[in-house]
Amino acid sequence: MHGGTSAKLDQQVRLALCKREEGNDAYKRGDLIAADEAYGAAVELLERRPSARFVGTRPTSSDQNEDQLLAMCLSSRAECILDMAEGKGQLPDGTPFMSQFQEQEHFTYFCRQALKQAEECAEKACLVWADDKSLYRLGLSRMLSAQSARVEALWLLPEDNIEVMKDAGRCFLKSIKARPCEAARQRLEEVRRWLAERQVTTLYPEYV
Repeated sequence: MHGGTSAKLDQQVRLALCKREEGNDAYKRGDLIAADEAYGAAVELLERRPSARFVGTRPTSSDQNEDQLLAMCLSSRAECILDMAEGKGQLPDGTPFMSQFQEQEHFTYFCRQALKQAEECAEKACLVWADDKSLYRLGLSRMLSAQSARVEALWLLPEDNIEVMKDAGRCFLKSIKARPCEAARQRLEEVRRWLAERQVTTLYPEYV
C-alpha cells in the first residue's frame, strides 16, 4: 500500500513538473492565459499531496523539494497574473491581451481582481518557501493595489492604503536581503516616494 501511495505521489510530482514546463513555454510566448492555467494545474497537483510540513512530522528532503516546487509554481503564477494586470502579453490568437477590454473600466475591474489573486498566490508561495522572487512579487502586488486604489475612488481607506504600501516596501526589503536585485531596489524607491508624498517617512507601523 505504501509503495502504491508513493508511486502515485511521484506521478503527481512528474505531472506537476510537466505542467510547470508548459506554463514556462506559454509564458515565453506571451500567452499569459495558457501559462496561468498550466501553473494553476501544477499547483493543484502539488497541493493534493499529504505534505509532512502540515502534519507535525519532520519533513524529508523529498518533502522540501516538493514544497520548493509548489512555491515556485505559485510564484510563477503570481508573476503571470501581475503581467496580465499590467496589460502585458497576448491572447491565444496572437492579438494583444488588452484588446479584449472594450472599456477602460472593464480593464480596471479586471486589474483589481487580478492583483488580489496575484497577492494570494505570492503570499502562499512565501508561506511554503519564501525566496527573493516570491517576496518581490508579493510586494509588487501590494504596491500596485495601493497605487490603483487612488484611481478607483479609494476602495481602501486612505490609512489602510498607506499600510498596504508600507507592507509592500517591507517585502521589497526582504527580497533585497535574500538576493540583491535592481528591480526590487527601484520598486522600493517608488514605494518610498509614494509614501513621502503623503508625509510618511517609515515603512513600519507607527505605535502610539
